[in-house]
Amino acid sequence: PELVSKIYFRKLLKYPLNLKNPQTFNEKIQWLKLYEWPNNPLAIECGDKYTVRQYIQRQGMGQYLNKLLGMWENANDIDFDKLPNRFALKCTHGCAYNIICKDKSKLSISAVRKQLNKWLKEDFGKFNAEPHYSKMKPRIICEEFLDGGETLTDYKFYCFHGKVQFMYIAYGFDGNGLQEQVRFFDVDGNKAPYRRTDYPIYQKAKRPALFDKMKELSESLAQPFPFVRVDWFEVNGRIYFGELTFTPCGGLMKIDPPEYDLKWGQLLHLPRK
Repeated sequence: PELVSKIYFRKLLKYPLNLKNPQTFNEKIQWLKLYEWPNNPLAIECGDKYTVRQYIQRQGMGQYLNKLLGMWENANDIDFDKLPNRFALKCTHGCAYNIICKDKSKLSISAVRKQLNKWLKEDFGKFNAEPHYSKMKPRIICEEFLDGGETLTDYKFYCFHGKVQFMYIAYGFDGNGLQEQVRFFDVDGNKAPYRRTDYPIYQKAKRPALFDKMKELSESLAQPFPFVRVDWFEVNGRIYFGELTFTPCGGLMKIDPPEYDLKWGQLLHLPRK
């Protein structure tokens, strides 16, 4: 994982990864990815899209969980006749293992089973050099479909030592080809002067009406960790928990202006080892 991480890092971010004395945000995420999260049972529990629900319940926030319709360890065990017309299927041990169904009558069930079982066999942690994912049990969950119109808007809060320092709004990804757009906001909900270069800026983004509540909930969930990103959805005035992410972009986020890579890194104090 160290070698793969160094190759990815140099290739994508154009500077060498310093794991002995990490300074930038991306370097410190890499350090946590390699040395902290694989040995942190709570991070492994909370990075898993199924077992994180237990953590949310323990924190007294079960009301923010989307309804769970089922859990399976093999896609062949899914009885699609018992599922509603619209739903979301997710593999729990990695990233982007999602199938969003808006109309079951148009779904190729055999293709869905094949894809899900393929994902279940993949070691996402090894593929992406994120070892904590390798310690999660591969499973499939099905959640209720959240109807946010054309696509859901995702609110992602970056928490350093239990405090939100900034967040971004992501709009446009629905798994069917829409172009995702991103806009950063500072800790007070004002538009921020930095961006991700791998996505266009979401020009119409504005501070969400439930910003303060999402920030409060994020900081509560983030307390045990030196860093975590807490994701939320808002649908018809109601907040839904999305996920906890410990290695956003795998520690390979392209930030502009680039000096914010260092500024964000200064917010994160690594555990002593």
